[in-house]
Formats: sequence, structure tokens, C-alpha cells
Amino acid sequence: MLGKLKRRGLRLAFVGIVASCFAAQAADLSVSQFRVRGPAGGNDEFVELFNAGATTLDLAGFRLNASNASGTTGTRLTFPAGTAIKPGCYLLLANGASGGYAGSVAADLKYATGITDDGGLAVLDAGGTVLDQVGLSSGSAYKAGTPLVSLGSSNVDQGYARRQNAAGVPQNSGDNAADFVKVAPTSPHNSASSCVAQAAALSIADASATVRGAGDVAMTFTVTLNQPAPEGGVSVHAATRDDTAKAGTDYEAVDTTLTIASGQTQAQLSVTVHGRTTPSEDKTFLVELGDASGGVALADASAIGAILYDIPVTAEIWQITGHDAVSPLLGKSVLTSGNVVTAVGPQGFTMQTPDARADADPLTSNGIYVYTGAAPTVTVGDVVDVAARVTDYYHMAELKDATVTATAHGAALPQAIVFDESTPSPDPARLSCGTTNFQCFMSMRVKIAHGMINTGNKRFSNEPYAEVSITANGRRSLRERGVEFGVPVPDGVSLPNWDGNPEVFKMNAADFGVVPAATPFNAGTTFSAEGVIAYDFGAYTFIPTSLKVRQAATMPRAVTPVPPLTLRVGAFNVERFCDSTFDTVYTCSGGSKEPSADEVALKTRRLSSYIGGVLKLPDVISLEEVETLELLQGLAKQLGDDYPVKYDAYLLPGHDPSGIDVGFLVRHDRVRVLSVEQLAADETWNDNGQSAYVHDHPPLLLTAQAGLMRFKVIAVHLKARQNVDDATAAAVRDRQKRFLQAKSIATQVQSLQRAEPLTPLLVVGDFNAYQFSDGWADLVGLIAGRYQDSENLLKLDAPNIVRPALWNAVETVPENDRYSYLYTENFGEIQGYTKAGSGNPGRTVPTVQVLDHALLNLPARLRFLRMQYGRADIDAPAQTEADAAQAADWTRAIGVSDHDGFVVDLVDPLIPPLRH
Repeated sequence: MLGKLKRRGLRLAFVGIVASCFAAQAADLSVSQFRVRGPAGGNDEFVELFNAGATTLDLAGFRLNASNASGTTGTRLTFPAGTAIKPGCYLLLANGASGGYAGSVAADLKYATGITDDGGLAVLDAGGTVLDQVGLSSGSAYKAGTPLVSLGSSNVDQGYARRQNAAGVPQNSGDNAADFVKVAPTSPHNSASSCVAQAAALSIADASATVRGAGDVAMTFTVTLNQPAPEGGVSVHAATRDDTAKAGTDYEAVDTTLTIASGQTQAQLSVTVHGRTTPSEDKTFLVELGDASGGVALADASAIGAILYDIPVTAEIWQITGHDAVSPLLGKSVLTSGNVVTAVGPQGFTMQTPDARADADPLTSNGIYVYTGAAPTVTVGDVVDVAARVTDYYHMAELKDATVTATAHGAALPQAIVFDESTPSPDPARLSCGTTNFQCFMSMRVKIAHGMINTGNKRFSNEPYAEVSITANGRRSLRERGVEFGVPVPDGVSLPNWDGNPEVFKMNAADFGVVPAATPFNAGTTFSAEGVIAYDFGAYTFIPTSLKVRQAATMPRAVTPVPPLTLRVGAFNVERFCDSTFDTVYTCSGGSKEPSADEVALKTRRLSSYIGGVLKLPDVISLEEVETLELLQGLAKQLGDDYPVKYDAYLLPGHDPSGIDVGFLVRHDRVRVLSVEQLAADETWNDNGQSAYVHDHPPLLLTAQAGLMRFKVIAVHLKARQNVDDATAAAVRDRQKRFLQAKSIATQVQSLQRAEPLTPLLVVGDFNAYQFSDGWADLVGLIAGRYQDSENLLKLDAPNIVRPALWNAVETVPENDRYSYLYTENFGEIQGYTKAGSGNPGRTVPTVQVLDHALLNLPARLRFLRMQYGRADIDAPAQTEADAAQAADWTRAIGVSDHDGFVVDLVDPLIPPLRH
């Protein structure tokens, strides 16, 4: 029996189509004309709705949804209260965004986000049922039958309109290709347009009946006349016809004449559906109208009768969950007995098959969630029988409408799955659950001995300390060597793809009450736990039933104090340290306005706390993204007010259109500055036919002396890599510019090494590149003299510029601490992660990475003591960052930037003693 039932993968689609037909015919609402691009561009679009019924339709709360060609959907418009369409009349919806609808017929309602050229659209009622839908590609989530052909990206006035049927109303057969015809130009109608005088026409609506046992049930069809019947009434012939359901076996055939009495608009036809006691595939038959009297037209002369069999199936949990994301018993009633409650939440519980009855298939889950809608009455260890209906929650099978009977208490819990180095799999080519890494563990007990929290808590409007990102292998989610996951490795590049860290997942620690709802977690915290795997907002989630913090990461986490006889050099990207004057091509802040004077003063105090409290007052610190020398001087003064030190500020303007530059703060009680100069500031390149500066932020060279040691520091800030992994012209351009910047700096480094080979030299700052190649251009390796053409798309085609090579001090930092920036990679709807709406972004992987480096020449390396990153930005919960800004002590540093700064200590026996 179950083998047959497992073949019901199409049931959901079938039931959805039938439900859609019911709603659409009941409401008589259809998309009668639309275009998704017009003369004014991609936003010059409209959707015209038509009411083919005999009564006014109240559309309050209805929605216009859209889909792209990948099936990602979203709501474009929710109809406000008071929205209605009279019989035979129209409603015009149009895009009101920039470059939007430019037609002469005014829109009744406007939306602000466009519909893609190869996507689709749908109208949903207030309950979310699809009433009508049109697709422009097979990949669209919205379509009926064969989708339409996209009209492309030409900005011309063309669209699609529905054909009219014999009754003169829009044809809606359930097949887009048959129902629509291309129109050019379009001719939209709005609520002020003339309504269509409705000729008398009859329609029959689809119907369904649910069989739950041996008793017969009645299925009632409604035949509707779109205007009151004339004197003498209207008659029409109605007869059933077999489809997958057979007359005499599944239902009783009907062949009769129906009459709609004078002044009335409806008649009903009842068909007897036979009961049964064994499960069955759902079946359908047809009812067809003909021979209407009085010249009345037939608008919709055929209806589907759907027999939905809901006879409870006795099944084990693993038979309910099946191999795939969607249950093979979806929509069915089931009986599953003798399972053990493993976790209890506020609105449901998980239960699992006892070990003795568990199946041997590793790709099916032996656990399932029972949704109760209120606090369950069971406890962990109860043995329960459950009668319920199988539903789907974002690719997680669950049981609803449950009747739960506890038959025993205190049972041993099923053995937990151990999550460790190999489970979940770190290899995307060998995922733990076949095509996913977590689906086969859904709602099952899981044990984690060496958990690592990778991000501080997210913050939601109703949850200040929400989910965190975790791994079970004790390692941070680090960006690793190779080309971006999912991006084809370019020809001529010998690197693999970075694996995308498939072992990363979420933890919602408070969901089952293990910790209070407002419990913060800092990234870097280690833990052990037991719990269950769940699915939440499109992503796999661990919900603990017990949790022990093994080592709590503090926040902030400062570097160690400066050791005696040591020179400390640091670098810190301060994230757009701007003044309050808008005097650049773009806002320095990157937002819509510059900060206020009070906001500048607050950021200055917070940066002082970071440099003084977290980085422990470096002797020399490179600061990236500072707008003016005056700001840097203000920060130097603030540091002097907050700490017993005296800094001098150095900054030379560059070429960034938003005004951000690189600069230095230098402690003049410990270091004597000999010179500060820009390198290659006026170097240019051919930027798509225009001469442009190579360096937006020219490298800044500091030559100084500490004790008897003369040393040099180059502060760098290379172009950001936001476009680098894309296959676009902008990416090609940005990769080339970054490559030229690195070559230029390498040339300057080599010149300095050649002139003063015994002088310690450090190249520090925000390289916007990793400590290994990303497959396009290894900027760090190029500047260090360690570039390998075989690992990069852009070739040096010559020996390395820098010889002897520089050394990256990052190599000495413990692996789990090798990061200075957090970036969330979005890999879309893969590996069981969904992208069903704006709240479900697909597989998003928070990844920590090194962008801020310290390269040392041999004389500097011989003096090297240690490199450390200060922690106050990346690892904090979002709410902690928001609260910290107003702190009265050094913790105000938390969240002041999107980078963490670092320090490098060099031994200098003759440096002046520290002043405390």
C-alpha cells in the first residue's frame, strides 16, 4: 500500500490547481490584459483585472504577486480596504516606481517593484488562494498550463490580452497559451472605463468532495447565470463524464436538465460520490453543460469534480517523511503509533521512531514535528499515538490537526545523531542527505560536542537576540582558498572552488526555552548541546533541548598590552569616518546624508575607545576610510583626553569621489616621524577609453624612527571586491583596476627594498583581498612577491616584482582567529534551502575572512613578535552593537566599524619606555 502512496508526488500540484479553479470561478476575477515592459522601460508595466460576474467583487486584502524565472515570489501590491470591481468592469494596477507606467489611462492602484520579463504574476485573495495566474517562462512559480513566451527586453508597447469566449467575457480555460494573445499596442482599461454590457451567460464552477470512509458523500456543483433569469426561467442540460473517476464505481452518473427560476441566478447539481475504506489516488470527473434555452450563452460549460480521498494511512514516521523535501503522504490523514516525544516547544513537539523500529535508510528522517498550536500536553519521554494530517512547512513535513494519545511515560530517548567533523558534511559534492545536508535529520535528536558560534545574534523587530550561525566541528566559518562557490572556475586557473561551507547552519537557542529569550551570544563562543533539527524561514536550524557553554567569548576582546621594548604597528578600517559637510561627489557616509556634528563627535569617542581599549594604543596605526585631516586630528585629541598619550595625525587627500582617504596616527612620545608621502598618487590607466587614476586611495608611506630603529610603513586601501566574482563588464573592469593597484604597490615596495634593504618595512591596511587567491587576481600575493599565474585569471606574465618576497604575518594567527571582516554569501535556493519570499533569502552563509593584512620584509620579520586582531565589531550581536554606542566606558567601541583592526609587535630594544 505504502509503495503506491509514495508515488503521489503530483498530488499537491493537482489539488492546488483545483483549488485555484474553484476560487477563480467563484470570484469571476481574471487578469484580462498586462504588459511587463513598455516604451518607458522595464518598469512601464500594468496589470488589468476584469470582473465577469453578476455582482460587485470586494477586493480588500487581495494581492498582486509576481515571480521571477527561478520561482522566487513576492507581493507587489496588497489592495486597500474599499477596493472593488463592479460587474463587467475593470481595475488597473500599474508600476509607480521611477521610469514606471507611462500610459494615458490612469492607474487605479500602484505598486513599486517590477515584474521580470520572463517571470509571472498572480492575483491572490485575502486568504492567499491564487485566483488567476499567468507565466512567461516554465521557471515561473505562477503559470497555468503552457506558459506564454516572454516578449523580451525591447522597450515597445506590447503585452498580452485574454481572448474572449462565446459569451464575450475573458476566456479562462486554465491554459495561458490558449487563453492569451499578444497585443501591440496595448489598450488598458481602468475603473473609469466603460463597463462591458454582459450578455446572458451560464457558467459552472468546479467542485470537490472529501471521502473519509465507507459512507457516500454529495458533491454539489453550482451553475450561475450572470444576470437574473427572464420570465419563464432558463434551462440547461448537464451531464457527467468520466475522467480518472469511473461512473458506477467512484460516483453515480448524472444526466439531467437544470432550471434557473425567473428572477434567480443559480441552480445546483448534486452528484453522489461513493465512499471507500482503503486509501486511493485522488480522482476527477467532468460535468458539462449544453443546450441552454432562450439563446443564453455558455461562458464556462465544463467543470472538474475532484474526489479527494482522505482515508487515514497507518505509517511509520520515516514513511511519512520520505526521501525528499515534500512528504509522499502530503495532505493525507495518517496514524502513527508508539513514537517517543523528544522535544517540547511552545506550540508543538517533536517525536521520533524508537531505535528498534527505525529504518535502515540514512536518507529518510525518523523524526517529525507535531504542530499543536498551543502548549502541548505531552512531555519528553512520553510514548504517543498520533492521528493527524500531513502538511508541509517550507520543505519540512509536519503533522497538524493532531489527536495525541500518550500510552506510556519515561521511555528511553532514541539515540542522537552525532554532529562532528564529518556530519553535517563539509563537502558539497558528498552532502549528508544526498541533495541536502540536513533534510534526513529533520526533527531528529542531534548531539553536538564541539559547537562553535560563528556570529553574534541577529536582531529582529520582536526579537532583539535571535538566531546565530554555528558549526559542529569546532571551527569558525572561514573563507577558504579558491573561486567563489557556484562560480565556474575560469579557464587557465588551477584552483578549485571554495566549498561554500555547507556544514554551517543556524541555532535558535531560545525556541524551546533552553535559554531566556533575551540571551546574547558572542561569536567565538564554544558549546556542547543536544536538540533537534528544524526548519525556520527557509533555512535549517538547530533547536537545543540542553546547552552548555564551554567557553564564552567576551566582547570586546582586547589584544594584549604592549610588551616592553616593543614597537606596536596597527591598522584599522574605521568605516567611513566622515565630517558633517557634504562636499564630495558622493556622500562620504555612503547614505543619503552626512552625519550630524553630534554623530561625528560620538564616532570619534567610540574610535578612541577602540584604539585605546581594544588595540591598546599602537605606536603607529594606519586608519582607512577617513575623510579629512581635521577629523583625524580630532581623534588624536580625543585619544589624548581619554588616555595618557599624545598622537599626531597625518593624512593626504586622494581621489575617492566620496572623499575617504588613508592616514596615520603616530605616538610622538615614542616615535619620531621623518616623512609622510603618497606613492604613485598620479598614476593613471585607461578606464574604458578614459584616463583615470589607478589609486582612489593612494598608498601612504610613513618613514619614522623608534629608538635607533628606522622603519617604514605603507598604509594601503585597495578597491573593494563587491563585483569581483560576477560575470559582468563591471566585474572585468574592477578586477583589472584592482590588479593594476596591486602591481603599482608592488613596484613601490620593490623600489623601497632596493634603496634600503636593511630597513624594516611593513605594508598594512585593508587590502580587500584574501591571504590566498580568489582565482581572479591574488592582490596580497602580488604585493608580497608571491603571485602565481597558474592560480589567477589575470596573469603577471613575468617574474614577481617584489624580491625577496614579503611575509604575511596572518600566517602566525591561530586559524580560528584569521578574520577581520564578516560577509554573508548568498547562494540562493540550493541544498534544500528555499527562496520562497523576502523573508527566506535562500542559503546565506555568514563567512569570516581576512581582508586586513600585515606584510613584512625580512628585516621586519626578524623583529616580529606577534600579530593580533582586536575584537569589538564582527563578533558582537546586532543588539549589543546598537546598545553599545551610548555606553559610558570603553565598551562603546563595540560596533563602531564593519572591520576589526589588528596590531603587529616588533622587538625594538632601544625604544623609549611606555608611559602609563
